[in-house]
Amino acid sequence: MSSTTPLRLLVGIGNAGVTVLDRISLERPGMKGLMVVNNDAESLAASVVDRKIHVPGEDLREGFLAIETEFKSALTGVASVVLCGGLGGEIGSFLLPALAALAKANGVVTLAGVGMPFAFEGRHRRESATVALRKLHDLCDAVAVIDNDRLSGGVPSTAAVGEAFGAADRMLQASILALQGMLSTSGPVKITRSDLASVLGIPGAATHFGYGHAEGSNRLHEALEKALKSPLLSIPGKGSALKESRMVLLLLSGPSDLSFAEVQRAVGELERIAGDNSQVRVGVHATGTAGAPLELSLITSSGVSVKLARQSEAGEVAASATPHLAQAHGESSAQGTNAATTPRQAPKPSARTSKVGTKQTQGVLDLENYQRGRFDKSEPTIVAGEDLDIPTFLRKGIKIGTPTRH
Repeated sequence: MSSTTPLRLLVGIGNAGVTVLDRISLERPGMKGLMVVNNDAESLAASVVDRKIHVPGEDLREGFLAIETEFKSALTGVASVVLCGGLGGEIGSFLLPALAALAKANGVVTLAGVGMPFAFEGRHRRESATVALRKLHDLCDAVAVIDNDRLSGGVPSTAAVGEAFGAADRMLQASILALQGMLSTSGPVKITRSDLASVLGIPGAATHFGYGHAEGSNRLHEALEKALKSPLLSIPGKGSALKESRMVLLLLSGPSDLSFAEVQRAVGELERIAGDNSQVRVGVHATGTAGAPLELSLITSSGVSVKLARQSEAGEVAASATPHLAQAHGESSAQGTNAATTPRQAPKPSARTSKVGTKQTQGVLDLENYQRGRFDKSEPTIVAGEDLDIPTFLRKGIKIGTPTRH
């Protein structure tokens, strides 16, 4: 392998991917391993990234086959690849899974950082993005998802449309740099592939991401404060996503003079916020000069999308990791529509209802499913490990049957 071959490849796909990699190239001159792939010749010509692959023709399936050999060649000697782009449009929804399949087929660790469309971009784009995202989860080791609608909470409602897209591009940029940085951590303080898979390898889980940077004597506190204010780190009605997560990935990168005390303070503060049920995995990638800005990235996940889970149960399996995934082009809309109308399966009977007497005439309450009523969006009242906002008969598992008549 040539000494100039990058061990890690960062690929921007489609117009959104090209935009993000152009920003990275300008802000981090000399950064190696950047490549852009697009069917828009004008976009590629204007890009400042050196390595470019043009997808020819109007048929994306034929265009993919035309660039297959060139992309495989770019993967030679590469240990990992991070794919970046927006889902919903034809180029991103088709090429991101297709190139991920090629990378995995060539034994490359494959991660993706993708943006989901705003609601105002239309239902068709959202459905197409959902189908493509499910394929990426099946093909990639980890997928970081930047949901633009959630991110827009940090942009004033009077902001221009261009400003909203700009904010989405900046967050997507930060997330893929965090992914690449986490893959690059080494030594005793590092984040492993297993950690990334644990947090970002769950189909349908919501990605929560925060980023902050600062310099000076108080850089750790300022960077952490900015990261924690990210709209992507909150769950509507529940507050901080850190309290709902089982594992939080923390990346500290930048200055070579990053101290042990700063790392310890960052971990301690996150453990305090997240609570006892969450683990904090920390990675350090301090390759910059002394005094350089400290960059702090947080990634975690929570919950599972009901829609994605239902689609999976219906048997809509993503394309396997072969070049034939190109056939997925043109099917996204149909699959998304079918998934949206898939009927719900009847719930399995609870184990607690299996011993109901034959003379029972009143249905037994399903004690495993409940809501907290008017307290549903408030902090629970926990005493001795019990949520007192939940009625006693639910907490204790007391069945309510038909009353005895005298």
